[in-house]
Amino acid sequence: MTRPSLRVGIFGTGSIAERAMVEPSALVDSVQVIAVGSRDPERARAFADRFGIQAAGDYASVMADPDVDLVYVALPPTVHAQWAVAALEAGKHVLCEKPLSANGTDAKAIADAASANGRSAFVGFHYRLHPFTRRLLDVIRSGQFGVIQDVEIDFSIPHFVVKPGNIRLNGALGGGAVMDVGCYAIDLLRAAWGEATVESSTSKLYDDDPRVDMETDFVLAFTSGIKARVRASFLGDDKGRMSLDIVGSKASLHATSVIVPQWGATLRVTAGDTVLIDEKATEGESSYVAQLEHLVEVLRAGAPTPLGAADATATMALVDDVYRASGLQPR
Repeated sequence: MTRPSLRVGIFGTGSIAERAMVEPSALVDSVQVIAVGSRDPERARAFADRFGIQAAGDYASVMADPDVDLVYVALPPTVHAQWAVAALEAGKHVLCEKPLSANGTDAKAIADAASANGRSAFVGFHYRLHPFTRRLLDVIRSGQFGVIQDVEIDFSIPHFVVKPGNIRLNGALGGGAVMDVGCYAIDLLRAAWGEATVESSTSKLYDDDPRVDMETDFVLAFTSGIKARVRASFLGDDKGRMSLDIVGSKASLHATSVIVPQWGATLRVTAGDTVLIDEKATEGESSYVAQLEHLVEVLRAGAPTPLGAADATATMALVDDVYRASGLQPR
């Protein structure tokens, strides 16, 4: 049997580890999950037995395993820096579930540790590797919109999804709407138009933990003069929204499901009554599979990546600024 080119150890046994790593790795011949660690080794063993993973224990055992090439950190963002830095210092590459960390300072610590140890650190913005997202960004950068007059992103999770007890409502673990979905918006907008500053931000807070924003509306101002209005929310209607709208002097764009393209994302560009582009992503085409295939190529051949920790540090610095502009402390 040919040895997989990327052997993965997982920190954490939550559902995201199954969805983002175990399931897609089964579809990528060059990737194999070979170890899992948890604060509770018994939980790690139960997870390993469930999915046929050979090694299980605590985090230290995963880092000490000489066969592990990359550690996937599927833990709350407030401890990403602690364990990502430890794994990098142990000689492993690292993929952190999004966001990269709890704040810009911690993100920089991860990027610096990767550089100091000659390893690579990535953030799990898997949507960036989906063909739909690549196409969307090409269209945005095409210049066909003329002078861009308005940009709006609405990432609103249906109101019944994030309920008491959900980790996303725990301020001590880095909860909040900007941390959960707003970071996607910032990443996408930076990919389209570069660096920005926060012009304004207002938040609705969680009654039981006022560190947590249930909904934040903010405006990013780009050096080109473009301004983007963003809503990150846990208070969406029954259907929720993951939409991007751009209005230009020559054409306009409307895109849906932009952070989960495999749910049937759509891209429509119009100029008056003329439809210039009307496309739909292939449903079920997993961005998690694309992410793993991409990481193999990056680590094998040094291919460029949109998932690098250094770039994600700038995204986290903007997340911090959004919270400050709302009168909140960064995580």
